[in-house]
Amino acid sequence: MVLKEQEIVERVEEIATPVVEGEGLSIYDIEFKRESEGWVLRVFLSKEGGVSIDDCVKVSRQLNVLLDIEDIINHPYNLEVSSPGLTRTLKKLRHFEKSLNSVVKLKTKEPVDGERLFKGVIAKVEGDLITIKMDKKDVDIVFDNIISAKLEIDI
Repeated sequence: MVLKEQEIVERVEEIATPVVEGEGLSIYDIEFKRESEGWVLRVFLSKEGGVSIDDCVKVSRQLNVLLDIEDIINHPYNLEVSSPGLTRTLKKLRHFEKSLNSVVKLKTKEPVDGERLFKGVIAKVEGDLITIKMDKKDVDIVFDNIISAKLEIDI
């Protein structure tokens, strides 16, 4: 049976979660997509205080073995295990919740107060409503209206 990309991501999350949690980490995100070099499976890890190279190596080694045993991907691919970095992409509501008081740059599908591009501090997340504190005002944005969001380094 050939699994679709989203099904592979869901299955990898099931397989990886016990390994990742066993190392005292959590899964931030998983991507599986075709790129110019071929298929890439990326597992992004997070941990209070940051993810080390050793953390990535330990998870990668264990996950490689389990993915070979489970054999859910029926073509060649590269496995990459890493931290999402300081300027991480926010794709899920929980990413916004964990990034309170951080500077975010985001783009919306539909205009909010006549604008589609916003940069400010994530002030609060209530339900599916995200409040961005900007210089002159606070803006409430519904999560489903967000096309892209990425943390910014505030210097």
